Amino acid sequence: MTSYLVRLAQQLLWLPLCLIGLIYPRNEKLWVFGAWHGRQYSDNTCYLYRYVRDNVPELRAVWLSRDPQLVDQVRAEGGEAALAYSLRGILISLRAGVFLVTHSSEDVNAHASLGGRLINLTHGTPLKRFGRDARSTRIGKLTVFFDQYLRRILPGKRRPDQVLVASEVGRLRMISAFGLPPERVKAFGFPRWNAFRANAAELLSREGIEASDYKGILLYAPTLRMQGKGRLDVAQGDRLMSLLGWLEQNRLLLLIRGHTSLNMVGVEELVRSSLSIREVPITRIPDVNALLPAIDILITDYSSLMFDYACLKRPIILMAPDLDEYQHRDVGIYGDYLHDSPGPVISYWSQLPEAWEDIQKGEYDAKLENFLNKHGVLYDDHVCNRIMNHLRA
Repeated sequence: MTSYLVRLAQQLLWLPLCLIGLIYPRNEKLWVFGAWHGRQYSDNTCYLYRYVRDNVPELRAVWLSRDPQLVDQVRAEGGEAALAYSLRGILISLRAGVFLVTHSSEDVNAHASLGGRLINLTHGTPLKRFGRDARSTRIGKLTVFFDQYLRRILPGKRRPDQVLVASEVGRLRMISAFGLPPERVKAFGFPRWNAFRANAAELLSREGIEASDYKGILLYAPTLRMQGKGRLDVAQGDRLMSLLGWLEQNRLLLLIRGHTSLNMVGVEELVRSSLSIREVPITRIPDVNALLPAIDILITDYSSLMFDYACLKRPIILMAPDLDEYQHRDVGIYGDYLHDSPGPVISYWSQLPEAWEDIQKGEYDAKLENFLNKHGVLYDDHVCNRIMNHLRA
């Protein structure tokens, strides 16, 4: 809640810059990119940025961030980057005609970008309800008042001009969440699927993990609770500890990677207890999609990661110990969780061996195929090209 209020205060302080942004002449060949409130160089905008940088010389592509290290990283790749609220970042934002983000205009410069086209590439097909559809308590009792009145004057909360998504299912959910006319939400696939071409085994090797040492690698990737205010007992008491023998016997490695806003409990003790469990946090591997080609089975709960991973046609297990609470007291879920699942749905780690056996028998092959046909039909090597043709039409 504190970080959210700080961001709101920053938006209010910079409001006078909006007036300049509204009247400043825009250059339609200057495109600005950003992600995750300016704190990451990853996700859909990152891959489209690289595509434009390398393949569309007539456009000037600039990455904006709030992190000096990310600015240095982009420049080291041969790209152009600036701090969003530096003098250079402000001047670039005042001139740019197009802004591409994963969350909102807070990914770039929310104030100086006012007057340019705002394109939201999103950060995943939503399973968790968000925007107008979510049950929100992010700033406590003030949330309803803020959403009804104050939100309208903050440039970082303005609705995008267009939202580009991965599937028809995602399109319908985004139309509802943003409250946009249907013609302003289009499905082309996700640029971040380009990450599947990465050498994931080499990525793990840099972390001291050799994929060839194991018969299988499982990734447990839980999402946030209570909009970042909740916590998750990863070990579920002693349930995961009791599986160490099973993991070792089957030569399986369990990787743990939580959402950037999830407070996970018990991970350090698990990692100390066995070489069969390792953590791969965002601080070590910022782009989870680049890791997915090395993963044999994904275990998640309400994360949109399942929609991306399905493109690889590999098994998915959903572990939802708090399903009822998430549906009725957290933000809520789109669709029918149990019916729509791509694989077995379990509640506890103790159920994992049975789910593993069922997957090996092929009992969930049909569900996975149906899931892929709904969410991954646009998966190919031409996503960035389709998006660029659309945006430049």
